[in-house]
Amino acid sequence: MAEPDFSRINNAIQRAGAHWEAGSTSFSQYYDVEPSKTTHFGLSFDPDKAKKDVVRTRTAESTLFKIAAPPPSKVDWRNTSSGTFVTSVKDQSSCGACVAFATCASIESRVLIATNDPGGSIDLSEAHLFHCGAPNSCDQGWFYTKALDFAKKNGIGLDIDFPYTPHNQPCRTIPPFVKVPRYQTAASQIARKQALLKGPVIGGFRVFQDFYTYRNGIYSHVAGDFVGWHAVCVIGYDDADQCWIVKNSWGTGWGEQGFFRIGFGECGIDSEVLFYDPEIALLQPARGVSGETRRSTRARSKARA
Repeated sequence: MAEPDFSRINNAIQRAGAHWEAGSTSFSQYYDVEPSKTTHFGLSFDPDKAKKDVVRTRTAESTLFKIAAPPPSKVDWRNTSSGTFVTSVKDQSSCGACVAFATCASIESRVLIATNDPGGSIDLSEAHLFHCGAPNSCDQGWFYTKALDFAKKNGIGLDIDFPYTPHNQPCRTIPPFVKVPRYQTAASQIARKQALLKGPVIGGFRVFQDFYTYRNGIYSHVAGDFVGWHAVCVIGYDDADQCWIVKNSWGTGWGEQGFFRIGFGECGIDSEVLFYDPEIALLQPARGVSGETRRSTRARSKARA
């Protein structure tokens, strides 16, 4: 697969007055690939209904947040006074499991925040969430509410008990580590920022061809066609740069070491999809998030083998 013309895309960025750089990435080779032949997204839903949900929720929030204290001008859960509460970037590869990756990323951070374990290591099983909640769906994708409802009813286990591979896998019964007893939605910008004060949230947006070539900066669409809907984990925002700060699931060879910044309102991120704000309930001892639980989980896994 040939790389796109990066000079043409960077010229389009300059003409548009945008503030990002295009170049070779681990995904830029897909620029001219027919969207139906790629499965690097996976947000499957009714866009018209989702847009109506955003409008209805935003209207309901207009009174609720009218007297709320203004949120801080910047939040980035990678860089807090205590350290980072964002786990490492993963790669969904050639399976439309982005909803599971975005959901697990948000919940992993919420666990670290709840247990006050900055820099801690927790690795939830996207395979458990996706392949048990949406069997044989690599080609079809999934939706937020279905993933969160699965996490509410069944919980999500650890990756060590059910590792992810980028193809359809049979469901495997593993012990749940965490559940989502409830979740809220956020539509208005202030509601989204207030949700982010509690921890990373789950969002989504339209992907265009030029997004494959994103290297750094504040992304806005300038070139190429629409290729699909994508779920991501929003980890913060920056009012000075007028952008959301986001963790992707395309590995570290894309973007800002797997992260990206996208302008407020770009690509339908604010107007066409809600943000989802999960609450968590640990089902295994909180003390084990970084060490003891990993060791005891390994011991249980070996005992079952």
